[in-house]
Amino acid sequence: MRISFILPMFLESPAGGFKVVYEYANRLQQRGHEVTVIHPRQIDSPPGLIDWLKRPLWAWRLRWRHRHQPVPWFPLDKQVRFRLVSDLRERFIPAGDAIIATAFQTAGPVASYGMEKGRGFYLIQSFEDWMGDSERVRASWRLPLQKIVVSRWLERIAAELGVEEETTLISIGVDLTRFRIRRPHGDERPPRIGMLAHPLPIKGTADGLAALELVRREIPEIEAVLFGTEARSAKIPDWIEYRHRPAAEELVEIYNSCRIFLHPSRLEGWGLPAAEAMACGCAVVAAHNEGIDEFAVNGVNALLAPIGNPPELAQRIVRLLTDQELCAKIANNGVEQIQRFDWERSVDRLEALLGQAL
Repeated sequence: MRISFILPMFLESPAGGFKVVYEYANRLQQRGHEVTVIHPRQIDSPPGLIDWLKRPLWAWRLRWRHRHQPVPWFPLDKQVRFRLVSDLRERFIPAGDAIIATAFQTAGPVASYGMEKGRGFYLIQSFEDWMGDSERVRASWRLPLQKIVVSRWLERIAAELGVEEETTLISIGVDLTRFRIRRPHGDERPPRIGMLAHPLPIKGTADGLAALELVRREIPEIEAVLFGTEARSAKIPDWIEYRHRPAAEELVEIYNSCRIFLHPSRLEGWGLPAAEAMACGCAVVAAHNEGIDEFAVNGVNALLAPIGNPPELAQRIVRLLTDQELCAKIANNGVEQIQRFDWERSVDRLEALLGQAL
């Protein structure tokens, strides 16, 4: 099959939703399909002469800067067709069998293309109302595209919007060959806590920092390491280590250095960092957002707290740090549970869906 993925932009630093698309692209290409990933400079056509002149310079600059690896933070397969286009007008889109929108901004253009561009699909990884008007997001779900959602709570939204018959649930996966235990886990690791730092308020970074400070009052010897795509924020206390844009192998090392992973996000489509940490042997403490429910069960393989409640997050971290048996149980169960979310299973299902639809 000739398969095109339409991303809403090009990003020079990591983002979970983009990572999922690149994983699909690599794995489908390796199965013999012809895969193209398209990145527009902007969604709509440029309005004036200055933008028209900037278009080729933008693409040339990015290609030159990343000439050795098109996506600087992800090892995109060299056989995947990597395209930088000025906008999403139909003339910039290759002919194909299937074309997949990956954000609400790209769903409209994909739905408008002629059939020679391929059967239209829409990969939905969250309800993206933090990026735009809620009604515009809902309208994108109602477009005549086959929807692919990554979690059950998104499947419920599809039902509420009356599009459940054209919606398929395909969970995303974890690269279990990379994200795995490389160091002893449980109480054999230091009392060290990992966390993603993210500028979006919905990711709960402020909640996580407040929880870590509360834990430190009770257990002064704790360590913490945060990682993120932005430069270190002044809001991160000096006692906390910070890793800026860690490469994939460094991220695995961070997870393996921690006994606990804190996931304070208030809204998640699926919760990829927590799943990766779980695969690396961390005991997960998380805010009970709907995305985390896909793989986390409170008291079994994670400890979950109410959303936006730093004292409750702190209480669960302290509980794990002071109860070695519970911490080991949570970590071991997490490793076992996350094996169900191998990437190859997700690609099997997507490949079958595309084949059946075509």
